[in-house]
Amino acid sequence: MDSSREPLPKDEVAASLRASRELGPDYDDAVAAALAERIETTIDERIRHHLAAHARPPANAGVRSNTARMVLSIISLGLSLPLTIAGAAFAGAEGVALAWIGLIVFYVVSVIGFRR
Repeated sequence: MDSSREPLPKDEVAASLRASRELGPDYDDAVAAALAERIETTIDERIRHHLAAHARPPANAGVRSNTARMVLSIISLGLSLPLTIAGAAFAGAEGVALAWIGLIVFYVVSVIGFRR
């Protein structure tokens, strides 16, 4: 059986109590500290085992990045025509350039975000 699942042996607690009685009250703090350390170690082992057993899958386990990139490409293409028309109507060539620069920046920032 895994040592992280074994309870603290009763023999160990009893041995600590006997040692405390034999050594006298001067050593009570030392015996108690040693027993507390053993209990803390046992608890830490159980927590590590529990966390390892219930570890979350990696963050990229959701939507595949290729699918997300395809969706972003379609969104960028869908927005490109209306933004180009609006940019040309309100600001001329500078508006068209600004619209396309904005679309490129949106796409690049989105792709960089998916790589993290």
